[in-house]
Amino acid sequence: MSTVANHLGIKDKSGTVVADPEEITDEYIAAISIPTRAFLVLCSSELEEYVEARCLSFLSDCVTGANERLQHNCLHALSIHFRSNIGKLLDGGSYVDFYATTEQAKRYAKEIKASRKKVASESAGDVDTVDPRLLNKMTLTARLCTWYSEHTVATSHGISDSDLVGLLIPLGFSSNLVRDACGTLCAALQSLAAARGEAAHRSALSSSWPFSALPTPLSQQLSLRDTWSRWEAVVDSLHEFEDLLNGSKSSGAGVEVGA
Repeated sequence: MSTVANHLGIKDKSGTVVADPEEITDEYIAAISIPTRAFLVLCSSELEEYVEARCLSFLSDCVTGANERLQHNCLHALSIHFRSNIGKLLDGGSYVDFYATTEQAKRYAKEIKASRKKVASESAGDVDTVDPRLLNKMTLTARLCTWYSEHTVATSHGISDSDLVGLLIPLGFSSNLVRDACGTLCAALQSLAAARGEAAHRSALSSSWPFSALPTPLSQQLSLRDTWSRWEAVVDSLHEFEDLLNGSKSSGAGVEVGA
């Protein structure tokens, strides 16, 4: 993002943030509107992708790592979060044996299929039936991970503190835990998200007719230094997010169930 800031004129060639003028005039705000808006949207996109990738990496480490307690807590939290999805599978005729091996699951499916074929043949002709789905630990874990990727990560379209909490709750982190452990980061995310929202969803012509009655967009009130400071505050506090994930992986005790 430093390279982007250099290209947009937010930083000079030496990497120093361009100083604000002594007087912030309308002409100055108009001149920096495009680079500040562009930077806010781009840095927010990079941050969103980074946080989502780290959450997916954390989930992968949980289900494939050697820490059984962490794996159990994470899968338990995902099972509770996606209980309605699991319920729909059960309504469709699936059977859950969390401790069944893959071989047992295959044998069960063959036995049930053969039994149903025999009953169908004796009663109404040779009618084939659909294989019943047995959700053992391996297949259920795979489904939970897929649901998290499709229903949580793929539908998250923001970088606010609430978006961070929304990504972590299904993994077993309570809302209070996230906000306590990442207090500085959450505040920085709120600040960046407020500016990014204005930059992404308000027209650059919002000070002109027919938008003249609307409040002046926040992004048009930002100086170059203000814009960079909001991004820098997030980067400087991002270690709280990393500490939360790494601390949970090392001990297995940091994951809680509930919001």
